[in-house]
Amino acid sequence: MRLVSLRMKNFRQHADTFISFRPGLTGIIGPNGAGKSTLLEAIAWAIYGAQAARGTNETIRYNRAPARSRVEVELVFGVGPHEYRVLRTLNQAEVFLDGGPVPVAATLGQASVYLQQRLGMSREEFFNTYFTGQKELQFLAAMGPTERGRFLSQVLGYERLRRAQDMARDRKKELRAEIRGLQSSLGDLGELVEARIDAQKRMSETLSAYSAAQTETVQAASELKAFLPRWEKAQAARERHGELAHALSTAERDREGARRDVERAVAGLDAVAKAEGELEPLRAQLELLPALNEQCEKLAEMAQTDERRKGLARQLAELDAELERGRAEMEKRDSAPELEKKFAEEIDRLVADRAEVAGDLEEKKNTWLRDRQDAETKLQNIRELAKELQDQVRQIRKQGPEGKCPTCGRPVGAGYAALLEQMEDKFQEAKQDGVWWKSRFEQLEEKPEDVAALELREREIAAQLDDRARKHARCQVAVQELDRLRKDAAARERRREDWAAELATLPDGYDRALHREAEAALRHLREVEKQAARLEETVGRRAEWEGELAAGKGREAAAAEAHRKASAARAKLGFSEEDFAAVKAEFDAATARHRAAELLETEQKGAVRTAEQALQSAQRAEAQYHERAKELEKQKRELDHLEELDEAYTELRRELNDHVRPELSEIASMFLAQLTDGRYTSMEIDEAYNLMVLDEGEEKPVISGGEEDVANLVLRLSLSQMIAERAGHPLSLLILDEVFGSLDVARRDNVVQLLHNLEDRFEQVILITHIEGIRESLDQVLRVDYDERTGTSRVREEDLNAPPPELAEAAAAD
Repeated sequence: MRLVSLRMKNFRQHADTFISFRPGLTGIIGPNGAGKSTLLEAIAWAIYGAQAARGTNETIRYNRAPARSRVEVELVFGVGPHEYRVLRTLNQAEVFLDGGPVPVAATLGQASVYLQQRLGMSREEFFNTYFTGQKELQFLAAMGPTERGRFLSQVLGYERLRRAQDMARDRKKELRAEIRGLQSSLGDLGELVEARIDAQKRMSETLSAYSAAQTETVQAASELKAFLPRWEKAQAARERHGELAHALSTAERDREGARRDVERAVAGLDAVAKAEGELEPLRAQLELLPALNEQCEKLAEMAQTDERRKGLARQLAELDAELERGRAEMEKRDSAPELEKKFAEEIDRLVADRAEVAGDLEEKKNTWLRDRQDAETKLQNIRELAKELQDQVRQIRKQGPEGKCPTCGRPVGAGYAALLEQMEDKFQEAKQDGVWWKSRFEQLEEKPEDVAALELREREIAAQLDDRARKHARCQVAVQELDRLRKDAAARERRREDWAAELATLPDGYDRALHREAEAALRHLREVEKQAARLEETVGRRAEWEGELAAGKGREAAAAEAHRKASAARAKLGFSEEDFAAVKAEFDAATARHRAAELLETEQKGAVRTAEQALQSAQRAEAQYHERAKELEKQKRELDHLEELDEAYTELRRELNDHVRPELSEIASMFLAQLTDGRYTSMEIDEAYNLMVLDEGEEKPVISGGEEDVANLVLRLSLSQMIAERAGHPLSLLILDEVFGSLDVARRDNVVQLLHNLEDRFEQVILITHIEGIRESLDQVLRVDYDERTGTSRVREEDLNAPPPELAEAAAAD
């Protein structure tokens, strides 16, 4: 695999970055946190998608990107004879082959699967092959033999065997628990068979009893059916006897009722005759009623008129008093309109004065505050300058002639005394300026007299304005009240004229005593009228009483005839309660026998159902025993299989590890010979995964720090080579991310030189580091900087012939 170019838009802190990769040793250099490792993340994200990103899609977008802007990564790389261009966003991915215009994969899932198939590596294998993470060389060196062996197995993909073995062992634990549960719930087969035989015996017995009960029920039902006609005939005779008894009772009640109606009609006719005798004298008295009623109505009208005259007289007296009080209130408020006008003019004058004073006050106050703020700012600046100059003087004195100028950064040398004198003079001058500006600021702290006088005048005008406003408001209320009083007085005058005119039209001459006598006589005649009406009602019922008398006599004769006919029919029926009771007793006995037989049949039927359920339960228990026994045997066979599988996994892992060490030693020896120019030609990895460098076939007992770096680098390269060979691709790309760790300069340069020795094997080696010292040893330098102001990372390719950035900055300062 070889990288051609990488373009990122809004990917993390890279707003718009383009990188063109060249063959050879490329260094991506920049401070920590500048966004160097983000380049590797973008390469992996373009190929494998979200599974290769740190965090989630929400954290990938550049946090200062405009709304709805796209996150986009475009990666161009080659594998074998083909070149691939991947264009991936958060929601879409496309892969183009050999510059073709039509994508060979056009969705997120299709793109990841297609590229994984072409590379022949999963995401983990890709990282383990091409990437060496931060401080990983030191990490390998610090590992113990067991940890190193586990790491090698994980990198080579053998951890999948361990995970599969763990799954098999977990299943064994589950099976053992299930087998114990089945064995505890299996039960005894002999007891289950015995329970089934007992249930079958009870079933046979209950079926026999049920058949006998059915026979008894049929016989009892037959006897009851044969007795039913006799019972129904007895019931019909009893019902007819009851009907005739009811008819006799009804005829007797009707005859007695008719006799009472005749007696009531005779009494009513007697009352009519008496009322006719009392009514005649009352009619003579009632002839005076119309004239007396008319006289009382006239006297009532005169009484109402007299009450109205008295009420109008009282209202006129009260209205006169109200008019007098209203005139007094209006006299109190006669001056209110003139005072309202006066205070309004004074308010206008005071408002104008206040506006003039406020303008003068604002102008003078702003001038004072501006001068004070300017003095405070100047004082603060002078103090900061003095502090900076004092620190520079201390720095010059501390470093002496060997130090650097604090302003230009050049060595001081022979100009030390002059520079020190110049900086001290500047410091003393700044102190003097600070004293003057401090005095000036303290002077301006107090409020000027003209400002204070204007503020006092403004408060006085405000107080006068409040006083005139309150008085003006009271005058406005008084004017409104005066207007209301005048309107009320006019309305009362009109009302007084109306009442006086009405009083003049009302007549006089009402006699209260005469009115009381007439009403007493009228009440007496009204009572006489009521008594006469009651007597008239009694007299008017003569015809009604005569009709009721005739009807009562007719009903009495009909009831006597009905009583005679019912007595004759009952005598002819010849019903006897004793005979009916005997028939009923026989019928009840037959019914009881039938019900008892039915109850016994129902009980036996329930017993049959219970016995049947018990038999089914026993049969199910026996069947479940056989099913559980089969399941138990099946799980035991599976457990035996898993035991064999566990042993096979253990043996397979042992064989793979035994095979890996020689193969890894062979590849490592090849890299070792190439890196050391043939000084060392052999490296072995023992059973404890210890690294041993052989010198002429003998283990080298002590190796230097540089030789240890070579051994660790060789081991990491060998692992990548093995993974690449298994994927079917040559190992042409190597990416090392901060692998130097805390290596000193000599060991760091040694590792870089070793990488140069591998240029005939690796087409591209990319070093990501924050160390500037390796710059001269690289074929391509990509500088990564972070702009705090915009929050973006910027990548630029440096000219290897130009001086380093720090030297260029020093030269510019000189």
